[in-house]
Amino acid sequence: MNNYGQLGNNSTTNSPTPVQVSGLTGVTKIASGYSHSLALKSDGTVWTWGYNLYGQLGDGSNIDKYTPVQVAGLTSVNGQSQDILVMKKGISSRSGRTSPDVND
Repeated sequence: MNNYGQLGNNSTTNSPTPVQVSGLTGVTKIASGYSHSLALKSDGTVWTWGYNLYGQLGDGSNIDKYTPVQVAGLTSVNGQSQDILVMKKGISSRSGRTSPDVND
């Protein structure tokens, strides 16, 4: 499925095979959530793309992104049932909707 651009190749066309994420190199970690993806690059920047109805991409909007957009001030990402983003000073931040049944 690629309904929201979660493949990151500037398209909503499904692909039965892996595709290169547009403009993204130097990735050291990657995670995914519900129809969106996140990547940590070797330079310490965090990039997101895909479904964004609830602001889960952390770019200050609720517009789906078909290619990666940088999230300012983040150095690590841990994708679980919610996306947990860890900032340089060790403060964790959640983006998007929260659910009461998520273990912290």
